[in-house]
Amino acid sequence: LTATLSYQKVLDTALDLSVEALGAKGPADRLVSAVLLFSPREDKGMHLTVGSARRFTPADMRITLPGTSGILGKAIDDGEAAYSKDIAQDPELSRFVALRACKVVYCIPLRGGFERYGVLLFAHADGEFFTSSHRDILELIGNQAATAFQNARLYHSLEQEKERMAEIQEDARKKLARDLHDGPTQSVAAIAMRVNFARRLMERDPKAGADELYKIED
Repeated sequence: LTATLSYQKVLDTALDLSVEALGAKGPADRLVSAVLLFSPREDKGMHLTVGSARRFTPADMRITLPGTSGILGKAIDDGEAAYSKDIAQDPELSRFVALRACKVVYCIPLRGGFERYGVLLFAHADGEFFTSSHRDILELIGNQAATAFQNARLYHSLEQEKERMAEIQEDARKKLARDLHDGPTQSVAAIAMRVNFARRLMERDPKAGADELYKIED
C-alpha cells in the first residue's frame, strides 16, 4: 500500500489485499467489497461515489450516496468501524444490487487527521463470516489504506500545484514579452531612429541637432 503514490492503485490494492489476508481460497472468494469516496456535488455538498469495487454490478458502480444514514452514517460520524446484519433495511446500502445476497456488512471509515475520505465496505453471504480476527485484519488494512491514500492525495496535490506554478510562470513570461514589445522595445526602436535623425541633423544644423538630443534624453 505504501509503495505507490497513485491513489487509484491504493484503492485497488486495499481491496485485493483484503481477499488475500482473509484467505484467497474458499469463503473469501465470495467477499463483496468496495471503496466509497467523498466527492463534491454541484450544489457544493458532498456525496459518496464508488472509487473501486469487487463483485459490484455496472449499475452499482454508478450509484452515489449521501453517507449520512444507516451503517455508513454511523461509521463516518463515529469515526469507527461499524458492523450490521440488517442490510436489506439499510436506507443507503440497500440500493446496491451486489449486497442483496449478503447477510452481513462491515464498514471501516477512511480518515486522515480531521479529514474524511470515505469508507471501506465489506459484505458477505455468510452472516458469521466477519469473525473478530477478520475484523481486526480488515481494520488494519483500512488504517494503512487511509495513510497511503492520504500520502497519494498529497502527492497528487503537489503535482497539481507544480503544474499550476509552471502555468503561472509561463503566463508571466508571455505577459512580460508582450509588455516589452508594446513598451520598452518600441521606445528603444524610436530612440534609435531619432538618434539617427539627430546624427544627420548635426551635419547640417548643429544647434537643431543638439535640441533633438535633448528631446531624446527626456
